Amino acid sequence: MDFESLTTQEKIDTRENLIKQMRELNDGCKNEAGEIRSFTAEETNKYNGMAADVSKLTALISQDKRAKQLDGFSKSVPVAGGDGEQRSSKEMEEFRQYLMTGEKRDLVVDGVGNTAGALAPQEYVKQILANIQNEVKVLDRCNIIHLNQAASIGVPVESADAADAAWTTEVPVGLTGDATWAFGKRELGANQLIKLVKVTNKLIKTSAFPVDQLVANKLTIKMRQALEKAIVAGTGSGQPLGVFTADANGVTTARDVPTAGATIAADDIIDCKRKVKSAYRTKGVWVLNPDILSDIIKLKDLEGQYIWRSGLGCTSPDRLYGSEVIESDYAPSTKTAGSYVAVYGDFSNYWVTMVD
Repeated sequence: MDFESLTTQEKIDTRENLIKQMRELNDGCKNEAGEIRSFTAEETNKYNGMAADVSKLTALISQDKRAKQLDGFSKSVPVAGGDGEQRSSKEMEEFRQYLMTGEKRDLVVDGVGNTAGALAPQEYVKQILANIQNEVKVLDRCNIIHLNQAASIGVPVESADAADAAWTTEVPVGLTGDATWAFGKRELGANQLIKLVKVTNKLIKTSAFPVDQLVANKLTIKMRQALEKAIVAGTGSGQPLGVFTADANGVTTARDVPTAGATIAADDIIDCKRKVKSAYRTKGVWVLNPDILSDIIKLKDLEGQYIWRSGLGCTSPDRLYGSEVIESDYAPSTKTAGSYVAVYGDFSNYWVTMVD
C-alpha cells in the first residue's frame, strides 16, 4: 500500500487499525482447550508484515509532525533590509555562485591551492543547525549550551548528597555546616562533526533545484543521523556520550532494570519508570528502537489493559505507560540477555554543547 499518499490522520487511523489487528491476532492465539499457543508460520508472517507496516507508518507520521512544526518558517533567504541583512544576503549570493562556478570572490577561504574551499556563511550554517534541531526529537529535549566564545564549559556535578534535615526543639549549641554535600566538575567541550559532499558539475548545470538547498538538505540528513546516533549510542570519545552507553560519567549500570524473564514484560516497563524519581518523570520520555515496537504494543498490565497508546492526533505523541515514546533507529534492537532495549528519563539533564 502507498502510505505516503495518505493524509496524516489517515496514516494514524491506518496504523491504529493495524495495531488492533495485531492485538486481535495475538489475543486469539489459543488452542481448542483455550490455552495460549505459539504462532503458526502463516500467523508469524502476517504479524511481522503488519509490524513492518506499523513501523513505516510511525516514521511517516513523525515526519509529518515535524513538517507541521516547521510550517510558517521561511524557506528562502531573508530579503535584504538593514546592513546586517544586506551583508548576509550578499554572502549567501556569493556562496551560491561559488557552488555553481567555483569562483570564491570575497568569501573566506580555507586552505590553499587545489585544496582551498570557501567557508559557508554563518546564515547557511545556522539554517542547517536549525533544521537538525527540529528533526532530531531526542536533541529537542536535551539541554543545549551554545559556545560562542569559550572553547569549553565547566559543568558542576553533584558528587555527594547532603545529609537529611533533623527534627530538634532548637538550634543545638556548636552546630556546624553540612560538610557532606560536595560537587565536582565535568568539562564539556566541542567535538568536530564533519561531512564532505560532492556535487557533479553536470547536476549543478542541469538541475532546476537550487544547489545550495540541495547541499543543505543532504548535509542536514547526514549530520542529523550522526548526531542522533551519538546522543543515543555514542562512545564519549571524540563524540557525545550516548544514553545507551553505560559509563560513570553518564548512565551507570546501577540504574539498570533487568527484565524478569527472557522477553520484555509489562511489569518490566512499569518497574523501569517507577525506578526514576518522581521529579524526573514529569518530563520523562522513552527512547527505543522501532524493532522493539512489535513487542511493546502487545504488552498488558495486570488488569489486561495495553500499556502502549497510539497518538491519535496530528500533535499527540505515542505513549508508553503514560510517557512519550521517541523511536530511534540507532537505539539497540538486539533481544538477548544483557542487552539494552529501552531508556527512560528526563533528557533536559543531558547537556549538549554546540558552537554556532
